[in-house]
Amino acid sequence: MSTKLTPLRLGIVWKMVRSQLIVKCDRVPKIGAKVYDSSLKEVGEVVSVFGPTSQPFAEVKSVNSSERYVGEVLYVLEKASR
Repeated sequence: MSTKLTPLRLGIVWKMVRSQLIVKCDRVPKIGAKVYDSSLKEVGEVVSVFGPTSQPFAEVKSVNSSERYVGEVLYVLEKASR
């Protein structure tokens, strides 16, 4: 039995600092969560979460350290609920 994964909006890339993407989050991600772009291509992994719980930020260790993601929406994949 396969588990279907659903993309959930993580937030928008706010800026890049020392080759890490800083994401202004819609939700609090888990440390170690894989992060994807709108094409579901892996962008990186959440390495830390900081800021107020009402508007958290995530630091994402980028796979390719590209500034092209600044301003883009990123996603995490979660198991679909039945």
